[in-house]
Amino acid sequence: MGYLRKGTVINALREDKQDTKMCYEGCAEKEIVEFCYNCAEHAIDRLPQYFPENVAEESRWIPCSERLPNPEEYILLSFENYTGLDIGRYEKDGENDNFYPGDEEETYASYGLIVNAWMPLPKPYKE
Repeated sequence: MGYLRKGTVINALREDKQDTKMCYEGCAEKEIVEFCYNCAEHAIDRLPQYFPENVAEESRWIPCSERLPNPEEYILLSFENYTGLDIGRYEKDGENDNFYPGDEEETYASYGLIVNAWMPLPKPYKE
């Protein structure tokens, strides 16, 4: 699912406002048209789901150097030294940070794999 960028929507709205206002040139309705477009722009600007920082985490790889996942959550993993992807989990054992494949007890490191990035799994399908 893609996301509309707030700036793109507002710019399209502003362009449309200019075209529409030209149609009403010399009419009393021109001010009403401008008022309506300005209200729509203000409403779009206030929508929290259009803030890029709210959607960025959903669709990008998060480097382990930037942030580690919540412990015990299943996540999608990328590796520095392997081209495949895998579903695994992260655990903090005392001072040790380890990634594990699925429910296995052996770490990826014990297989010689280096996890370099991760992303949350998508939500399960519901009808």
